[in-house]
Amino acid sequence: MAKDTTPSFTLEVELVVSPFIVSMIERELDINRVVYNTTLGELLKREKQLKQAKRYKKAMRVLFALNQQLSSCDKKTEKTLTQEKKTITAILTSLREEYGLTEYSMHAYCTPIRHHFQDAVNVNIAQKTATRAWNTFEKKHFGKAKRVTFVPKDAFMSFEGKTNTTGWRYRDRQVVVRNQTISLVIPEKDVYLREALHYLESNQTFTYRTKKGDVKTAVYRVKYVRIVKKVIRGRKRYYAQLVCAGYPPTKKDLQGRNKCPLGTGRVGCDIGTSSVAVASERHALLCNLADRIAPPDKVHRTIRLLQRKMDRSKRAMNPSYFRPDGTIKKGKKEWVYSKRYLKTKQQLAELQRKLALYRKESHQQLANELLAWGNEVYIEDMRFSSLQKRAKETKRSEKTGEFQRKKRFGKSIAHRAPALFVSTWKQKVERAGGFFQEVNTWTFKASQFDHTTGECVKKPLSERWHIFQNGIRVQRDLYSAFLLQHTNETKQETCIHRCTQAFDDFKILHDNVITIIQTNGRPVLNSGISIKIS
Repeated sequence: MAKDTTPSFTLEVELVVSPFIVSMIERELDINRVVYNTTLGELLKREKQLKQAKRYKKAMRVLFALNQQLSSCDKKTEKTLTQEKKTITAILTSLREEYGLTEYSMHAYCTPIRHHFQDAVNVNIAQKTATRAWNTFEKKHFGKAKRVTFVPKDAFMSFEGKTNTTGWRYRDRQVVVRNQTISLVIPEKDVYLREALHYLESNQTFTYRTKKGDVKTAVYRVKYVRIVKKVIRGRKRYYAQLVCAGYPPTKKDLQGRNKCPLGTGRVGCDIGTSSVAVASERHALLCNLADRIAPPDKVHRTIRLLQRKMDRSKRAMNPSYFRPDGTIKKGKKEWVYSKRYLKTKQQLAELQRKLALYRKESHQQLANELLAWGNEVYIEDMRFSSLQKRAKETKRSEKTGEFQRKKRFGKSIAHRAPALFVSTWKQKVERAGGFFQEVNTWTFKASQFDHTTGECVKKPLSERWHIFQNGIRVQRDLYSAFLLQHTNETKQETCIHRCTQAFDDFKILHDNVITIIQTNGRPVLNSGISIKIS
């Protein structure tokens, strides 16, 4: 029986390092890189042997045929086919175990690698690195990724253990390893960090709810320590991430009240790839994602210019690797990079690091603001990983006859990180005791439904306004958030009675949001709202 997992949060504290500690961390990083690459290579070899086995080929053919039959069968034969699929899946699982394609077989495989380096790496850390290699391989083996990538030298940035009893461990505001103790940088002004450390030192308890619904009590403690290397402004800095059992401390003001209290009421959210629309009983919002700290357009333009500069340098230093039309020749290559290329690469990495921090802080601010809007959040269950993939079908334009681009929303998702915002908001709501409900997109159809007629009318993505039969116009995303706010108990469709009662109040909030967007002069992407130019 699996153990109940306690909630966790992470404290990141910088290490006070000496040249000896730096050399020790770098050596362990490099050894773990070797463990990762060797384990990943062994998994690929074993997978190749497995795919050559006749039993595996036969089982995969049967599984493919069953999946095709299940996609077009009736309910009578569905149970029989499902049982047959379980049998074939069990056969495939036993074959993987026979060929050593399991996580625990990789734990045993990494033991000789440790001995090769005179056991310089703790066994738990080596096994955790082998688990990372297994997780990477698992995505490729089960079709969630096309290929795996080996880590080059000096590119392995972290390692971690399993417990806080061996290897790198936390003791009395220090990190201990072998006979060395490493101090932590604890700023006096960091009230949050000091309060969290106080929880650990005073053995305070917390209550949590298990998956079965039982309420249990546990003690705040450090589960394990993760050592992370970061390059900030061209300088290497080393951090200890303390993965702690419990909930993070709640930030409070000078009067001892929560800075971001949880409100009451229903909140609906229509999340997009670049923008978000939110509707509650007293508030409404339509804004760009990750746009609260600094306008990212200039940063993205600078990143594009640096990438083009690197590409020109790469082509100038390696002209024999490119065809006359500019495409890269196939085959193994040893790229030559200039000093200017490496300097530009550092500048690009620093910009990407800053942009990631801007993005995360912007999501945190927006989630804190929405926390006070309500304690019941209803949002569409979106799979952003599917939206960022290129289209499979090749189509021609009806006007020009040329092939259409297969690009979809990959760049927007990379710049705006909508999934990160959803997970941040969800974590804050559930931590405060609220409910975060994900609505089924296929049955709800918020962007197509009309509560006045009760019918669904499919609209193209270019149509950004919903027009009712009486001529009233509402912005499409805000209206979808309003419908999600008034979902029924089954979470399969909206409640028309609630929508009818609350629509007049929503229309007032909707018009205020549109007016604010138009007067501010900051357009919301893909909203269809025209900006007034003064």
